[in-house]
Amino acid sequence: MSFLFGKRKTPAELLRENKRMLDKSIREIERERQGLQTQEKKLIAEIKKSAKQGQMGAVKVMAKDLIRTRHQIEKFLKLKSQLQGVSLRIQTLKSTQAMGEAMKGVTKAMGQMNRQMNLPSLQKIMLEFERQNEKMEMVSEVMGDG
Repeated sequence: MSFLFGKRKTPAELLRENKRMLDKSIREIERERQGLQTQEKKLIAEIKKSAKQGQMGAVKVMAKDLIRTRHQIEKFLKLKSQLQGVSLRIQTLKSTQAMGEAMKGVTKAMGQMNRQMNLPSLQKIMLEFERQNEKMEMVSEVMGDG
């Protein structure tokens, strides 16, 4: 996936673009489904009107059209659901990637801290602290006895 100047898109940019395309497709499908539902309501009204007038031939044709419309609405609902599932997976990937980046940063910081810590020097400091602490306790005892 190289572009005019050889610049590649980062995985985050690709995920964002694909998520945007999916969201757009979901909106378009929803719009189509709503249009079909409006058409379904009109068909039902026309069927009732034709049935009252006794035009049974027209009623049968419109009833078949109504069934086709309902099947189409059902297909749109299934497709929307599938696209939302894919969109959710993409969102999960984005979250996982962000978490990975964060962990990478923390690991790097921890490594730097570990390199800066000089264990032998730290042990010397702790031993010196213990010695000084013991001295202070002895002085306190002597002062307390005196």
